[in-house]
Amino acid sequence: MEGGRRRVSRFDAVAALAARALPDALLPMVEQARLDAQMVLGRLSGRSPAPLLDDAASPTPLSQIDPVDLLPRRLAERMQTARRDANMLRDRLLLGKTPSPLIERAMPRPGEVVSLPRQSPDMTRTVSVVKVVRETRDAVSIYLNEKDGSALKFRPGQFLSVDVTIDGERFRRAYSLASACLEGAPTHITVKRIADGRVSNYLNDTIAAGQELSVLGPSGNFTIEPSAVKRRHLVMIAGGSGITPIVSIAETALRVEPSTRITMIYGNRGWDDVIFRDRLARLCEEFGERLRVDHVLEQPPHGWTGEQGLLDSDVLESRMRALRLEDDGMQRYFLCGPSPMMDAAHSVLRSRGVDESRIAEERFTSPESRSGAEGSDTAERVVIMRGGHEHGIIVEPGQSILEAALGAAIEMPYSCAMGGCGACRVHLSEGEVQMEEPNCLSRAERERGYVLTCIGRPLGSVRVEVDPS
Repeated sequence: MEGGRRRVSRFDAVAALAARALPDALLPMVEQARLDAQMVLGRLSGRSPAPLLDDAASPTPLSQIDPVDLLPRRLAERMQTARRDANMLRDRLLLGKTPSPLIERAMPRPGEVVSLPRQSPDMTRTVSVVKVVRETRDAVSIYLNEKDGSALKFRPGQFLSVDVTIDGERFRRAYSLASACLEGAPTHITVKRIADGRVSNYLNDTIAAGQELSVLGPSGNFTIEPSAVKRRHLVMIAGGSGITPIVSIAETALRVEPSTRITMIYGNRGWDDVIFRDRLARLCEEFGERLRVDHVLEQPPHGWTGEQGLLDSDVLESRMRALRLEDDGMQRYFLCGPSPMMDAAHSVLRSRGVDESRIAEERFTSPESRSGAEGSDTAERVVIMRGGHEHGIIVEPGQSILEAALGAAIEMPYSCAMGGCGACRVHLSEGEVQMEEPNCLSRAERERGYVLTCIGRPLGSVRVEVDPS
């Protein structure tokens, strides 16, 4: 068995080197040859292949294998150090660049929900509106290209932060990219009108082809790394406009991963409120048993034979039983929608013994619906820890931690600046921070002591850590 593992590692190294020299079109063939070799070696050593590959069992795609990582540990460390130093020297001498002070997360395993490099709101750019499509009476899809006509680059499930000025007042709102993440596919955000929503109403009523929008991103960690060798079961629960990142992930996985299947439970008020109703129907027809969409309507039309009601705990449990969604530890769950639906979904999954590590979520909250966070009525000291360095700032009454940090010229991770994306998440190690509610933090994140600096205001002396993981 030990010899088998060495041969597989050597094959991985050779295949990874080959993948760097071959056209992208040939990569799936190399991947398949690698998998076949591993299966043969496994059988020779007395192992049988797993019936379903999960994230832990799936091999790392060749594009993400660094041959250096397959060297003996000490030699690999020296090679990586030499590479890093060479790149740094090149950047300094040839490009005039200095290393970024921001800490970035290491790339996770393929198929795992990933956190992408965080961006500053000052990095806005202008994009072109190509066309506008009315999805429902209250939702519109806005198709976008870069100014040079090229397609936007993103990962399935990510969002853009749209920056608009309405009646002289500036607003920033985050909207999910609902497109499949495919080469050459048109890219669009989908915006649902909400009561008293300044930006959503503005975009629904006034945006037109030929106009321009100022955007930041794409951003967000509600995503997957699609891979043609993946074989998995994605269970998706969405409510209302929560379908927008869900459908992006779902269609991408269906088209890129031929062995992946998806079960989706989607709740809406009425049949006419179902965003992407026809699109979902076409996908079901195209992919057959690989995609199951279960609609739940609060106010169904006459003759409706599906589930009726809100997506609460009882309805969700009933639908999961009807769909025979017995958890075997292999499923991955994606949740997106209003907070009550999200809480209900978590409750049901917990009762079924699903570990939080297999649940990805994105909570949709509007600034108009959140209660304010006034914070302290006196200036408070906040200590920011980043990369082993300590920065002390003073947060004035009415300021957020992020505003004060940026005012002190401290580089901080952030994106939407309104509590909707989680890019500014930091760990609270001392003190108390008040935040606007609701926001995008999950119950698990709160329990682990995370806060959002963009909407967080200190209630006394505070110490936070940037990206402690």
